[in-house]
Amino acid sequence: MLIICFIGIPLNGIVIWLLGFQIKRNPFTVLILNLAIADFGLLLCIFFSLLHIMYLSGMFLLTAISIDRCVAVLFPIWHRCSRPKSLSSAICAFLWIFSSLLIGMLNITQHVFKYRHFSLDLVVTVVLCVPLITISTVIVFTKMGFKSKQMKRRRLLLMILITLLCFLILTLPLDIFVFITHFFRLTYWLQHGEFDTCFNLCSSLNCSVNPVIYFLVGRKKRLQSRENVKVIFQRIFKEEEAPET
Repeated sequence: MLIICFIGIPLNGIVIWLLGFQIKRNPFTVLILNLAIADFGLLLCIFFSLLHIMYLSGMFLLTAISIDRCVAVLFPIWHRCSRPKSLSSAICAFLWIFSSLLIGMLNITQHVFKYRHFSLDLVVTVVLCVPLITISTVIVFTKMGFKSKQMKRRRLLLMILITLLCFLILTLPLDIFVFITHFFRLTYWLQHGEFDTCFNLCSSLNCSVNPVIYFLVGRKKRLQSRENVKVIFQRIFKEEEAPET
């Protein structure tokens, strides 16, 4: 787990540096930038109380990204022409505040009513985030299959699709387990240290794999010389600026 964190922290730091200071921002990169910040914070605070805020913020941001891409493929004209420019920034700010308030309320509940809430934030993601991400992933995958030759954003959509699939593979089994234990009131299963270790491992893997996905999808396979990371990121995210026909 420490090895994964030591790898994932600098990788997400590079993403934050490039999208925050080196590459021209657009509404979509604002979402990706905030997701990288949440992933960076989670890896940095994996053994501290801030972990839950970073985890919940990351899940909400990933849900917002999946919905944004779903709307982009279903209503491309509205998404490009009528979507408010400041909407992404407003959504990110709201999700950070909401996640902090929710975890704060859960902490108060724990101290006042002596209720162990560790998995309650996971239940929130199962009920809200996982269904929305799953539906959006299916829609994006279907659209890519039917319009793969016409879509000029293939690289960008492929990146998002792989990111969402990795999230589902790494977190869905654990989230289903948490939901079942709460539904059947088997919460004593969550008291074991093995669950905490599995949760931290899956979360750190999910946060560390995203920068690798951006790099692998953005690079050109046929190019023999080494490309600058900034060029790779510009290639993949500039597709958002290109008009779709």
